[in-house]
Amino acid sequence: MKLLVYILTTIVLFLVATSCKEAPSAVPDSRKSDYALYDANGGFHRFSWYNNKKAIVLWVQGNGCPIVRNGLTDFTSIAKNYSEKGFQFFMINSNTQDDRAEIASEAKEFNFTTPVLVDNTQLVADALNITITAEVIVLHPTTREIVYRGPINNRLDYEVQKDLASETYLKDALDAILDGQAIVNKKEITRGCTVTRLSTIEKDFIFNYSDHIAPILANNCVQCHREGGRAPWVMEDYQTIVGWSGMIKEVLLSKRMPPWKADPTIGDFKHDFSLADSNARKIIRWIEQGMPPGTGKDTLQTLVFPPVTWERGTPDKVILLKEQTIPASKKIAYQYQTFELDLTEDTWLRGVEIIPGNPKVLHHIVLTHENGYTSSPITSRELRPFTDNFIALGAGANQSTFFPENTGVFLKKGEKLKIQLHYTPIGKEAKDQTKIGFYYHKEKPEKWFYPLSPTNITFTIPPNTKDVKIVAQDTIQRDIYIHSLMPHMHYRGKSIKISVITPDGGSIPLVSVPDFNMDWQWLYELKEPIFAPKGSVIFVEGVFDNTVQNPMNPDASKEIRFGIQSTDEMLTGFFNYTLAD
Repeated sequence: MKLLVYILTTIVLFLVATSCKEAPSAVPDSRKSDYALYDANGGFHRFSWYNNKKAIVLWVQGNGCPIVRNGLTDFTSIAKNYSEKGFQFFMINSNTQDDRAEIASEAKEFNFTTPVLVDNTQLVADALNITITAEVIVLHPTTREIVYRGPINNRLDYEVQKDLASETYLKDALDAILDGQAIVNKKEITRGCTVTRLSTIEKDFIFNYSDHIAPILANNCVQCHREGGRAPWVMEDYQTIVGWSGMIKEVLLSKRMPPWKADPTIGDFKHDFSLADSNARKIIRWIEQGMPPGTGKDTLQTLVFPPVTWERGTPDKVILLKEQTIPASKKIAYQYQTFELDLTEDTWLRGVEIIPGNPKVLHHIVLTHENGYTSSPITSRELRPFTDNFIALGAGANQSTFFPENTGVFLKKGEKLKIQLHYTPIGKEAKDQTKIGFYYHKEKPEKWFYPLSPTNITFTIPPNTKDVKIVAQDTIQRDIYIHSLMPHMHYRGKSIKISVITPDGGSIPLVSVPDFNMDWQWLYELKEPIFAPKGSVIFVEGVFDNTVQNPMNPDASKEIRFGIQSTDEMLTGFFNYTLAD
């Protein structure tokens, strides 16, 4: 039966791929077993992105393994030939001793041409039972079930290798898929290096809810999953977590949650609520062990959240925005409001706090000057009214923006501000009326807290195209310190990163968001500002996916250009800085 299902699904995929190219359709996919991993170079791969392929082929790699190194030419040859026939190839490293940098070094030394997925906490190794390197695992593209596992061929053995293979197991399996035939699995044993499994080390250790799991949830999840929070359900006690455990495992394996999207190896940010893979592993292992409750207190039931009020005391000025009505469903265009602060004199702003009227629907807001700056101290180009006049962002549980000590934003007498509101429907009509609190300096601060936003406004993204690379950049004319960043794209955005290219050609990565999602955009505030010398380029690199493989895409048949509405596109690297002098 499984073979029949596989053959029928393959035929459907073929028909989809070879029918009307002008109007391709998305491939049905339950998104179960939708594994997601970073690769050694910082790329991000969620397996459902490749559900339009014939199959997903994984080859287990391990640093220093001689059979992997000697088998590399065989794998590379097959990957080159069969990628052109519609297969997706990866290496995967599940060794606990190999970190991302070490894998990247091995890849460079031995000239890998295929991305290496990094699984050193063995979330995927557990799911696919990876125990040895040099093994090939071929997955069905939509169910992620294993359809072949074994060696590439019979050319290699321990301390022995032939000039030519007499059996070509992987090639035969891929040809069978192409021909819609049953894969003849000869049950050959893979020769490789043993992968030491954490599950073996942990076999006598039982995780429990009260000691190991509840504290993780309290630190990383409850800021949104609480009463009055952004999330659709509340993490309130053990029984609730047990009830949601299947979904929790699913979103952890696919890295859809928590929605902190920055690459954990780049930048050190305030308010970071990302979940380390090691903690994700603890939660998944606890679920698989039957979810023992433990004997300690339920941390989630002891949490007390302060009433919704101003965190920094009563603001100097409070603005109540106009009420917005949010429909039950469908995407909603950005909403804009303009207002005055009734300033009777020039004023220095030291911070902004936002209290959403309805946190479940108000996803984020961007506050800017309506007219604002007409010139910049670090660039001679014309400033753009919206992007180069960014003041503050409110998103998720972090709804306050206070500028670094002894800095401020200058507001002119009588100035108007403009706010962009991004709403997400929740299944029923809702209303929101948000309040914004403004905190002023009593005296002029030492430094001006400036905004600037390299933006590309001249690009075109053709219909039905993926991995379209676009860049934006500004060359700075003075030494600066960079304090915060917000990478920004819309629904076709796939990945984005911001870096400093120094005058000597060096590169300083600031933030990378390889799994960009328009619904989860954050202001990334650096714990320590980063110095960028005069003559540096603030460089923004974005990758866009305008195909049906992008589940966020409103319409893959349209040519896309710059525009401020979410159905258009943007590539912008918002950042805030102070002058170094």
